Amino acid sequence: MRRLGILLALLLGLTVTPAFAAVPTERTVTDPAEPGMAWDIRSVTLRAADGRFAKVVVRHSRRVAAGDGIDLWFDTNDDRVPDIYVTGVGFSEYAVFKARGWTGHGRDISDRGCAALRMVGRRSVVRIDPSCLAPSARYSVSVRSSVHQEPASTVDFAPGEHQLTRKVRSSLPGQ
Repeated sequence: MRRLGILLALLLGLTVTPAFAAVPTERTVTDPAEPGMAWDIRSVTLRAADGRFAKVVVRHSRRVAAGDGIDLWFDTNDDRVPDIYVTGVGFSEYAVFKARGWTGHGRDISDRGCAALRMVGRRSVVRIDPSCLAPSARYSVSVRSSVHQEPASTVDFAPGEHQLTRKVRSSLPGQ
């Protein structure tokens, strides 16, 4: 009788709580203060979409200035390789590309409406459609900030160079 109860609990547990249910809808990654960085990243917050767009908010140690640049790599499937690359410069335009790994980018997909970048005050905000290239259940991001004509040693990464955050759901449950 006890075995039957354990077996039933196991079966119910497998059908009621798939691994996907454990993926959060919001996650914040903090980055320590690094005074030597040109445009220091303090935190990155990923949020699931409550409609079409998910949101990533990058908080910086100071307000955006001319020449400040940001690059974001998004993994929208589970292969831990970037699929979408967003790049922009303060008070200027941004571009969205189909990513080709960490070092290059492929085709410009800015006209598809996959992402939008806004840099205001101490924040960079990216609205992204994780399902832009293919259906996406969850996504993660890697961020790099820099200042034009500053040494490479002042570039900041979160969570780290060529590292992605842990995943969040691409959309809220029921969306």
